[in-house]
Amino acid sequence: MKRFEGKIALVGGNLGKIARGKFIIGLGGAIARNLSSEGAKVFVLDLNEKISLECAKALGNNVQAVHCDLFREREYEEHPYVDDRGRDKIEVEWLDFPALDMINKIVEEHGKIDILVTNFDHYARARIEDSSEELYEELRDKIVWPLFHLTAAVRNQFKKQKEETGEMAKVIMISSVFGKAGISVGSLYSAFNGSLVAFTKALAREFSRYANVNSIAIGPISERKMQGPKDRVVSAYIATQTEMANRPMSLENVAPAITFLASEDASHITGQIINVDQGLWLKLEC
Repeated sequence: MKRFEGKIALVGGNLGKIARGKFIIGLGGAIARNLSSEGAKVFVLDLNEKISLECAKALGNNVQAVHCDLFREREYEEHPYVDDRGRDKIEVEWLDFPALDMINKIVEEHGKIDILVTNFDHYARARIEDSSEELYEELRDKIVWPLFHLTAAVRNQFKKQKEETGEMAKVIMISSVFGKAGISVGSLYSAFNGSLVAFTKALAREFSRYANVNSIAIGPISERKMQGPKDRVVSAYIATQTEMANRPMSLENVAPAITFLASEDASHITGQIINVDQGLWLKLEC
């Protein structure tokens, strides 16, 4: 039996890109492919609906695209009440919550959702003196908001599933090693990724009775390009290579760590931020 047979997974963010009319898989797509190959029914979501559709088409029948506006503000009403122990409580009625609507639709069709993987990343090269309010909002919206909406949307469903079946769900968030070590030409980028470290630990506490919550802090993927000295564009591997490894890091080197954290092999791991970076963290800390 495959590891994820009968499991339902949602993978959001950085599924890939379309270049010259061809879909090129990204880390999110590689994660979805791994989960699907081991038996999971996988739903894929990107900020660009066309990319979600192309990813699902490329990966096959066990992968399905979904769409959700992850930027829209949620609308709700609060209804005060007194519980059976005489305590004042607030019940929230959601009037507009796109991520919750999407989760509810998946659960309506398949009965549950077992795994949530978020992989929203947007790098901007700017020192702090060159960072504008517009850049701040752009990075917040593309790195933090999707994660906030999706984790809030699955909370009650995970709680309900644990009460009914006793099974723990899995949440894996992808961030950057620069959120732990910082990078001098990307202060805001480092700051928003750094916030995911605290968010992982806080969410692991909040979800502790019904889900494992962990993060993977990745180093640069060799296929990506980054701005080098004197305006030269160089491969991320050349710019950040370490003494610990002399080969580039690809999607296939990162995705298995996420697959492991999504499995029952990691049932007693939670609240952890694990580096997959070929030792770059050690180099940056020295």
